[in-house]
Amino acid sequence: DAALMANIAMQELYVHPQFFYIGHFSKFVLPGSRHLPLQVHGSEHYQGPGRSYGTCGGEDGLEATAAVRPDGHVVVVILNCGDYEITFKLKDGKRALHAKIPGHAIQTYLFERSPYVFL
Repeated sequence: DAALMANIAMQELYVHPQFFYIGHFSKFVLPGSRHLPLQVHGSEHYQGPGRSYGTCGGEDGLEATAAVRPDGHVVVVILNCGDYEITFKLKDGKRALHAKIPGHAIQTYLFERSPYVFL
């Protein structure tokens, strides 16, 4: 499915939830950003046969990706496809943030890069 679908005849616009998820990337991961290696520990990870595009459920656990932007800030996007809140710790060098993400939610964190991170 598309993020937006229009029925011109009925003058209706359907906004799929993925439209808002895409915004977390398009607003914060700027052109010229570089992917940062990221590890998710202590969370479930799907280990089964291939699934349809867009499939996301509790068996996927916590998913995350990170990038360093041209301005030097780090952006981390975290996704919880499950039904329940997940508590997690986001670490960057010697710093850490304890946070929670509700079920079926996506969150974006933007912060200055730690001087202790080596790439």
